[in-house]
Amino acid sequence: MPVSALMALLLAVCLTDIAHAASPSSKDKDTAAAILPDANCSNPDPIKLYGGADWTFQIRREGSPVGTHHVSFHQGRDGLQVISESDIRVSFLGFSAYQFVYRSEALWQKDELTKLAVTVDDDGDKTAISAQKDTTTGKLVVKGPNGTHPLPEDIFPTNHWHCGILSHSTVLNTLTGNENDVKITNLGTEKIVAGNGGAATITATHIRYEGELNTDAWYDARGRWVGLSFKARDGSKIIYRCLTCTKTDRSPQ
Repeated sequence: MPVSALMALLLAVCLTDIAHAASPSSKDKDTAAAILPDANCSNPDPIKLYGGADWTFQIRREGSPVGTHHVSFHQGRDGLQVISESDIRVSFLGFSAYQFVYRSEALWQKDELTKLAVTVDDDGDKTAISAQKDTTTGKLVVKGPNGTHPLPEDIFPTNHWHCGILSHSTVLNTLTGNENDVKITNLGTEKIVAGNGGAATITATHIRYEGELNTDAWYDARGRWVGLSFKARDGSKIIYRCLTCTKTDRSPQ
């Protein structure tokens, strides 16, 4: 594969964090409850829900690993801090062909995003996005490559861990700082591969996001994010395989 095509592929992998949903309308407010009736998608305790402070995925292209994605949770005096990190490093003929490093730090208070800081190093092209809740207007003021603008106070960032995102129709794109629209469809439950080596399977609800990006996500019955899939620009299939799903406590939340 030419290096240019490989770089385009990995850029598509990076863009997966842009999958969509937030700012609910009255007709879709109960979407999360309808899709995942046994899950607590309203103000969940992620440390308890995810069985610890860290949730890890292996990023795979056509069956081969190309990187990792980690989500960690930390409860502090100011609220819940959620850190999402992606690290993709590709070598070609023994040389570094592409590198992508993404880090998002989000602060949640009373089930609302109140602060966000994102840094992206896309093979040397560095960008940053920040957001903070305006205590006067209640809006989330976002500053990014396209300037500064207010977004709805209840908008969700594109980090997937919170199943409450399924009740929404727009989302904060954490790579661009823009508000994106999406249509969410429940495709039902199915078995997906999980764990190191792919020997395990888990039952999960298949969610399809359609709009500015097309992405598929999976949540288990408890509302945990357990999978992601989409097509890269060259048509290859990208999968986020959950490595920690089979290790955590399976007792009810």
